[in-house]
Amino acid sequence: MTEEQRRQQAPRADVAAWMRADWDARGQENSKYYINTREYEGFDFALSGCRDAFETIGHLHKELCHDMRFLEIGCGIGRMLQFFSVMFADVHGIDIAPSMVAQAREYLRRFPNVTVHQGDGHTLAGLPTAHFDVVLSFQVFQHIPDLKVVTDYVRDTFRVLRPRGLFKFLVKQKPWTGQAARADTWNGVDITRADVDRWAALDPWVVRSVADSDDPTKAWVVLQKP
Repeated sequence: MTEEQRRQQAPRADVAAWMRADWDARGQENSKYYINTREYEGFDFALSGCRDAFETIGHLHKELCHDMRFLEIGCGIGRMLQFFSVMFADVHGIDIAPSMVAQAREYLRRFPNVTVHQGDGHTLAGLPTAHFDVVLSFQVFQHIPDLKVVTDYVRDTFRVLRPRGLFKFLVKQKPWTGQAARADTWNGVDITRADVDRWAALDPWVVRSVADSDDPTKAWVVLQKP
């Protein structure tokens, strides 16, 4: 099935199964391309991971230390995890696609402090409660076609974070150019400030910031567990 055919599929009732099937296929076809459609060839892929790892958490550096436990939601094949492994003593990644997880474990085999988990597509089931100091999700929620799935991830992140733990994630806040009206596993659901405020009402998050990114269609959200 081509990417265009995937995007024309009718929505499925089981959203997690839909996302797993599509992203597993993308991982088998060309994982690096679907992780970073602009910088997927040669050494550019690894360099982009180094840059994005720094840029996503660099502004938090005064609150970070090496002995923290770190988790990336939607880690793909480990493009950024390899660099987070240098920053933090205990690093974890989770992804929905079996093909991505298998490639990540191979890609990161030289990094003994990194563990990659197979996810269920909407929670962090299997990861311990009150365990992590920092959780990050970059360019992942923008591909999720159902707001409830994003909500489930945010709620379960609250569970796995330790007190004072930080959760930084990127969301899509308006449609992309040429996007069809119906969300799919590439053109995900839009997230509003009202959604963030609702998450903060469901669990006692402290909303640290909601700020535009370099891309006007996206925004960065930073939440903190009290």
